[in-house]
Amino acid sequence: MIKFRILVTAALPYANGPAHIGHAIGAYIPADIYTRYHRMVGNDVIYICGTDEHGTPISVTAEQEKVNPKKVVDKYHKIISESFNRLGITFDNFSGTTHGKHYEIAQGFFTTILDKGLIYPKEVSRPFCPSCQRFLPDRYVRGVCPKCGAADQRGDQCEECGKQLEPDELKKPYCSICHTTPEMKVTKHWYFKLSKFSGKLKKWIQANKHWPDNSRNFCLSWIREGLEDRAITRDMKWGIPVPLKEAKGKVLYVWFDAPIGYISATEEWGRKKKRKDWKKYWTDASIVHFIGKDNIPFHGIIWPAMLMAEGEYKLPWQIASNEYLNLEGKKMSTSRGWVVWLGDALDAVDPDMLRYYLISINPAKHDSDFCWKQLQTRVNNELNDVLGNFVHRTLTFTQRFFKGRVPARGKLDKRDKEVLKRIEKAPQVVGNLIAEFQFQKALKELMALAQLGNQYFNEKAPWKLMKEDEAKAGTCLNICLNLNKCISVLAAPMLPFTSETIWKSLNLKGSVHKQKWKEAGKATLSGKIGVPKPIFRKIEDEEVQAQLDRLGYVKETKEAKLVTFEDFEKLDLRVGKVLKAEKIKGKDKLLKLEVDTGEKRTIVAGVGDAYTPEEIKGKEIIVLTNLEPKKICGIESQGMLLAAEAGKKWTVLTPDKKSKPGSKIS
Repeated sequence: MIKFRILVTAALPYANGPAHIGHAIGAYIPADIYTRYHRMVGNDVIYICGTDEHGTPISVTAEQEKVNPKKVVDKYHKIISESFNRLGITFDNFSGTTHGKHYEIAQGFFTTILDKGLIYPKEVSRPFCPSCQRFLPDRYVRGVCPKCGAADQRGDQCEECGKQLEPDELKKPYCSICHTTPEMKVTKHWYFKLSKFSGKLKKWIQANKHWPDNSRNFCLSWIREGLEDRAITRDMKWGIPVPLKEAKGKVLYVWFDAPIGYISATEEWGRKKKRKDWKKYWTDASIVHFIGKDNIPFHGIIWPAMLMAEGEYKLPWQIASNEYLNLEGKKMSTSRGWVVWLGDALDAVDPDMLRYYLISINPAKHDSDFCWKQLQTRVNNELNDVLGNFVHRTLTFTQRFFKGRVPARGKLDKRDKEVLKRIEKAPQVVGNLIAEFQFQKALKELMALAQLGNQYFNEKAPWKLMKEDEAKAGTCLNICLNLNKCISVLAAPMLPFTSETIWKSLNLKGSVHKQKWKEAGKATLSGKIGVPKPIFRKIEDEEVQAQLDRLGYVKETKEAKLVTFEDFEKLDLRVGKVLKAEKIKGKDKLLKLEVDTGEKRTIVAGVGDAYTPEEIKGKEIIVLTNLEPKKICGIESQGMLLAAEAGKKWTVLTPDKKSKPGSKIS
């Protein structure tokens, strides 16, 4: 096979919070499968990523937490990196945009494009907060989307309709830090001549017929609507300084800076590996960007135009984009706490259980839905009862009747030959699907092999053959064990921990991840196998319910369920006064409250995104006091406060008039 050079990247996650399960399947797991496969095929491939460490998401979080932005970056870079490591993601380099030579390379990009006359200054009006005494870029300003009318949207993009915005376009704007209404002031910014690349981009995108439909259609639609020049500088302190004397106090826009991070992270990899030829991955390789739907315009339009303008680097060959992952039937929302953080998911289930389920619902062509009960069903009925069962019964039977040695293969009948032929062809079938970015189908084909193994085992009934024809029983076990080996190799890109467990159970040398892909098709297993152990566990109903409770999940029905007056009378609602309040470490949305309801009690409340501890302290609130205590983050919560949805946050319900703590609500 011809050896190809491939550069794989996954979208840089913002270092202002943990990664969640939508991020995992949106880019990082698909990129990992693709990279692992090409390593095993023998292609020259590297997987580059890192955290996006500039821009308003970081600085807004830093201001809210009253810390230096670098502290926020370092904290979440570590959390994100550790979660990816636990999930089995194998980056060749996981960097960040405050690392190494990124500032130098990004400023060089700007200067080169500027010198070519493709960047120019322009005076514009931008929102200025008279209270904070500064301009409000991107996420520092919120308001009503001018396109769809959605309230409480950011100044860079509407979360509801996806429109890319400039801060001055929002209606009814307000400062996201102090909530003051801004005034418009003139400032100077530098613009990239994106409009100049319309024709070139259109021709290039139309030629990329191998792109996913959502990427091609979205980008071509943007071009049809007319590309406008884009401001690539911002008025703020945190970021890469614009390399011009007259641009003091301005930084590069994060979406100009961030994709250059792919290049700087590759350069950093080259220095670590002492590879002076690192740049060939950007000049003589197939470049594949794995991204989520919201990143399509940046990777399919703006970034390629930047590369065209700069001129030194190759354009991406593939934009592998996914749609959105919803959660229990609703759109995932970090601001509302409707999210499953990746670290929490990995605390709940084994990494390959999570990988398996996410790949099986991979939102490649349309949005998909993550459901804890469905995950339980898939793991228990498929991973356990199909794959786990086939592996365990084959190894156990071999230990019991053949003293743990691979029996010889005797005379073959038609069915034996069919299964061996399937083993021989499997690497090409599964490999082609992975190479074509059809990861869900590749997983189905892998599981079909395990299903075939169970069917073959049942048909042959080696437990009966041992009494009638031991040689035939040995042939059956030989073929089943070789099918185990085949599955182990083919599972390596998708289920890396499981594949290694099967490989070791077969007592094979080295690591399965160091094997050649074609090894899967060779039915040459011999020698002594290892001691069989179950490779999966069942997920219990109680575990699923715990995760749904954690979300605060209530299954929606068409009509609200009626309750009796007697049911209502069971609720003990009382006025409480917040005596103390503090944040819970590592949980931005949770506050630990000490509340006087006639007696002191501790309540854990998910209102940390709406109130600071100082803001909620002293408030009179309404508390459900006879709720069964529950441990949250190791703290026993002895009640629940009542709150109403207010946009994407919550408003705590309070008595209309001053009331004594402990006063009963009826």
